[in-house]
Amino acid sequence: MPTPDQIRDRYLDELLGAASVLADVESAAVAEAWASGAVAEWLALDGAEGRLASKVADRAPLAAQLIEWIDGADAPAAADEPEWLADFGRHELTKAVRIHQSGASDAGVILEYTAPSGERHDLSVSIEADAIVGIAVGPEGLAIAAVEADHDGMQVEDLEPRRAIEIVREALGQPLGQLSAAAEATLPLVVRRVGFSIDELTEFAGATTDRTLPERDVEDDRYSVELLSSALRKQLAEDQPEEVSHALDQFAARVARDDPDALTVYDIAELDPTNELDIDGFIELVGSYLAPKNLDPHTDPQFAALIELEPADWIGVILGMSRAAPGTDIDGDALVRFINKAPEITTTIPKKDAPRLAWAFEQMLYSWEVTGVLDEHGKVTPAARWLLPRAAIASWS
Repeated sequence: MPTPDQIRDRYLDELLGAASVLADVESAAVAEAWASGAVAEWLALDGAEGRLASKVADRAPLAAQLIEWIDGADAPAAADEPEWLADFGRHELTKAVRIHQSGASDAGVILEYTAPSGERHDLSVSIEADAIVGIAVGPEGLAIAAVEADHDGMQVEDLEPRRAIEIVREALGQPLGQLSAAAEATLPLVVRRVGFSIDELTEFAGATTDRTLPERDVEDDRYSVELLSSALRKQLAEDQPEEVSHALDQFAARVARDDPDALTVYDIAELDPTNELDIDGFIELVGSYLAPKNLDPHTDPQFAALIELEPADWIGVILGMSRAAPGTDIDGDALVRFINKAPEITTTIPKKDAPRLAWAFEQMLYSWEVTGVLDEHGKVTPAARWLLPRAAIASWS
């Protein structure tokens, strides 16, 4: 995994390239969402110092102005080009509704905004147990559609705009729920719209973040070992192929040249990279994320997603990876499919949860690339069949 400085530099380069899309944006609402996503990613980079706008002002002045507004500055001056700049940061909340199940405290708030040009759009905020769990920006009509769909125990009530803002502000003051990547990208925009500052958002996150790893469940680990030992007994009986020795040598070479990804794997396993590496230690490193001892190299959203991965999720992934043919393309979606297709797993991942789970797995795939389970193109290697079941059993024993 790259160092924090390398990650920040890479992100700034990507942002400067992405800023070119602003010339083709069709509305101020889309531009505001773009700036919100830029700020969200910047805040998610651990140790990100300084205002993002100042980092890009010289090379992308328009992007810097939009980002400054998200950070709390006045809306940029209107201009002929782009046309939508006359609307940027000037939307007014003109309608709001609240949606909730009869007898339940969970609710959704839909805010409808109108720009000086007359362009309208909706901002939907889902709230469960007083915490924000979902955010979406969309074209106008969500509020109207919600009123028209008032049925099956759902109650829709008009809200005074001021009360709608109060509800969202109260929810922002609570620990955030598990948000999708899209919702996280929109969060700074919500914060700006309801009158909070980005600094206050950072304070909320800092005050509620818990970086404590959950305790291992001994019975779950024992069951996992028994299931894998039975299901993959043929692989576990195979002699060590030469591809494994090659993978170990390649990994040791990475460590010798201080490759940041290789060293991060050591951090996750809390092992000392200066010690001589044997096959047992290598197997432990391959399985570092199956029972991580340290997740400090990850951002808070990554941490939260990784610790939510359950034993059944990992069992399905290990079974699928161990049975996959060399050359099989692997990404987060592929790992979710392995879980759903494993005959030994009796549950499946609901479609609504699949993207979040896929994203969580993608935060650790680099570790399998550097240890030789995947090649540089993200494809299964011949070493995976031998390494992974042994790594899982070692992690959970």
